[in-house]
Amino acid sequence: MKTIILGVFGVFFTVANAEFELKLLSDEVISSTFERSVILGLPPCTLAGRSVDLEYNNTGTNEKTILRNIFPVPLCRSKRGLISFPEQNAHFTLKRDLGYQVMNLANGTEYSFQYIVDTERSKALLATTRAAPSYTQIDDGLPARSGAMVVITVILSVAMFILLVALIITLFFGNSED
Repeated sequence: MKTIILGVFGVFFTVANAEFELKLLSDEVISSTFERSVILGLPPCTLAGRSVDLEYNNTGTNEKTILRNIFPVPLCRSKRGLISFPEQNAHFTLKRDLGYQVMNLANGTEYSFQYIVDTERSKALLATTRAAPSYTQIDDGLPARSGAMVVITVILSVAMFILLVALIITLFFGNSED
């Protein structure tokens, strides 16, 4: 009797604390990490219809953020995901849904992500946003002119001078009546 009770309790404890896999969408898209966002895969469709919470933690500052009810888990038979890429041709439009994009993250920072669906939690996933310099730090000045630019400028300037002289001569001799 005790073994049956322990077995039943063990099954309920395992189901209550089950973990599912969380992954970045690196196979479906070119890149799943950006400067200020990350694209996460969706929970398994066995949790369809349930509301998903997202908990993420900045590992550098230990700042924890919880997003509540961000989306319901899609059904298995439908296209899965929340990021949509429409593909169309002359006959139809196909919409592919892929994953959830977490926005407003810090540039070049490591985060720990975890989905929470009712009592089930995903395994923690570590992801780092890309480190990109600010656009204000980019030097857009031209430090020097190349030799080809100087030669082209001289040739065009001399050609313009010759054209102006030819125009003046043409106007001068074109108006005289012989």
